[in-house]
Amino acid sequence: MARRLSPRTLSVSMIGGAVVASTLAQAATDSEAIEARLRALESQVSKLRPLEAEIAKLRREARKAKEQAGEAQAAAANVVNAGAASGSPAPPPVFVSFKNGLYAETADKAYSFKIGGRMQFDGGAATQPLNGWSGQAGVRQVRLEVEGKAAKYWFYKLQYDFAGGQYGAPLNAPVQGGIRDFYIAFQHPALSLPFTKDPAFIHVGSYFEPFSLEFTASSRFRDFIERAMAVEAFAPSRHLGAAIGAYGDNWSAKGGIFTTSFEDLNTNPALATSAPFGLPARSGWVATGGGQYFDLTGRLTYAPIKDEHDLLHVGVSGRFHQPNSATGLSDDRVLRLGNRIRSENYILNQGLLGTPDLSCGTVAFPGVATAASGHCVNNVEAFGVELSAAHGPFSLQAEYLGQRVNRNETNIALSRLAGAFAPGGASHYFSGYYVYGQWYVTGEERAAAYNVSDKIGANFTQIKIKHPLSEGGVGALGLAARFSALDLNSGPYSGTGLSNMLAYTTLIAPNPAAASAIANAGVVGGRQENATLGLNWYPDNGFHFQLNWTHVLHASAPLNDYFLFASGVPARQGAFINGAHSNLFEARAQVYW
Repeated sequence: MARRLSPRTLSVSMIGGAVVASTLAQAATDSEAIEARLRALESQVSKLRPLEAEIAKLRREARKAKEQAGEAQAAAANVVNAGAASGSPAPPPVFVSFKNGLYAETADKAYSFKIGGRMQFDGGAATQPLNGWSGQAGVRQVRLEVEGKAAKYWFYKLQYDFAGGQYGAPLNAPVQGGIRDFYIAFQHPALSLPFTKDPAFIHVGSYFEPFSLEFTASSRFRDFIERAMAVEAFAPSRHLGAAIGAYGDNWSAKGGIFTTSFEDLNTNPALATSAPFGLPARSGWVATGGGQYFDLTGRLTYAPIKDEHDLLHVGVSGRFHQPNSATGLSDDRVLRLGNRIRSENYILNQGLLGTPDLSCGTVAFPGVATAASGHCVNNVEAFGVELSAAHGPFSLQAEYLGQRVNRNETNIALSRLAGAFAPGGASHYFSGYYVYGQWYVTGEERAAAYNVSDKIGANFTQIKIKHPLSEGGVGALGLAARFSALDLNSGPYSGTGLSNMLAYTTLIAPNPAAASAIANAGVVGGRQENATLGLNWYPDNGFHFQLNWTHVLHASAPLNDYFLFASGVPARQGAFINGAHSNLFEARAQVYW
C-alpha cells in the first residue's frame, strides 16, 4: 500500500533538493574558479623560474667571488707573515685580472700595469680601381702596448705597431718606426682646480694632438673602418709634445705645443741642404735645413645632456702650425695637404686627392750655392667643430673642418723664377665635413660608452653588449650610413676648366708661358664626395667585425700630387680624373685586449 506524503514532508523534500542542486552548482563554479586560479599561479611560477635560475647563478658567483677573496686574503696574509718573519716590509696585496688583457693593480691603487694590444686584418675590392688596386688584403695593425700607473700620480704608455709603415703614405716613402703612443702623464692634487672633477694633468710624449672627435677615437671602437676624408686631411695625428688637460662631469679641455711625429715621412732635415732662403750664412756655419715645425693645438668639449640613454656632445678644436723651413718631404700632412687620402679605403690605396707642395719644396735659387727651401708658407691655421647626439640605440655624429694656409708671395715668385712649380697666391682655404648616423639593431646605446676623463680627450669607448655571443646571445649589431666631402681646390681655375685651359694652351695653341700662368693661378688638390654604408658586429668584448661599402659620388682631381720634374719641366703623371664613380668594398676582422 502506497504511502502518501504529507504536504509538509513534500515541501521539505523539495526544498532539500533545491539546496542540494544549488550546492552542486556552487561547487562546480568554485571548482572552475579554483582551476582558473591554479592556471594563473602556474603561469606566474613559470615566469619566476628564470628569475630563480638567475638568482641561483648570482649566488654561485657570489660564493665563488667570496672564495677567491678568501684565497687572496690568505695569500696576502702568508706574504705578510713571511715578510714579518724575515724582517723585511711586506709588499701590498695585488689584484690581477685577465678579463681584458693582463691587468694588475695594488690594493691601494697606487700602482697598476696592463699589457694589451690589437690585431686588424683588412681586405677589399673595387669596381673602378683607377690609380689603386682592384683587390687587396693585408694586415693593417699589429700592436702591442703596455700602460699603467706608478707612485699614485704618474701614468705611462708605450705602444708599438709591428705592421711598420701605414697605408696612405706614398708607396716609395721611407718607412718610419712603429712607435705610436709613447708618453708619461702627471696628475697630482696640487693641480686641483675648483671646477674640475679630478686634478688637472700634464701630458708629455707622443700621442694624438687634441683635435677632432673622430681622429682621437680609437680604431677599436670607430663606427666605420676608415675615418672621413676631411678628418684625415686636417687632423694632426700623433706628435711629440707637452700639454695640460682637465675635465669635469660633462666637459673636457686640453691644449699644448707639439713638433715632430713618428708618422712623418722624414723626421730629420737633410744636412747641408734645404736652407731657408734669405738667411745669411755666417762664417764657418753651414745651414742644415729648416728648423723643426711646431703646433699650438687645443680642444674643448661640453655635453649639456649626458646619461646612460641620452647624449648631446659639442666641441671645438683649433691648431696653429708654424712650418719654419720644413717642406713637403718631411711635413707632408700639412704642406702636401691630402696626399695620404685614399678614398676612405686604405687597403686599396686609391689616392685621388692631394695638393702640390705648398712650401714650394726644395729648389736651386739663383746665387745660392746649395739647394734651398722655397719657404713659401708662413703659417697654417686649422679649426674643427664637432657634434654627437645619441638617444637609445640611435646616434648621430658630424664634424666640419677647415684650414687656411698663409703664404709669402715674394718667395712664391722667386721659387717660380728658379723653376719650381709654385701654384697659388698668398692665402688659401680648404675645407671638408662628414655626417653619419647609426642604429644598433640589438638595442645597445652609444651614450653609455661616452667618457670625458680619458687623457686624450672626451670620446667613445667599448659599448656595453646586451647579449654577448658567449652567453647565448647574438652580440651587438649596428647599421651605419655616412656622407663625407673634401674640397682641396683654391683659386680661380680648378676642375675641368683648368684641365681644358691647360690642354688648349699646350696642345692646340702652344704657349708654355700662358700654361704656366694658368697652372700657377690656383691650388688644385681636387674635390671628392663619398657615401658609405657600414655594418658593425661586436660578438663579445674584444672582438669587432666591420663591413663597409663606399660609393664615390664625385671625384675631380686634375693636378693632385702627380707633378714630377724632368729637366725642369713639370709633367703630369696621372690622367685627369673626373666623373668616375668607384664602388669600394672593405672588410675588417679585429681582436683587441
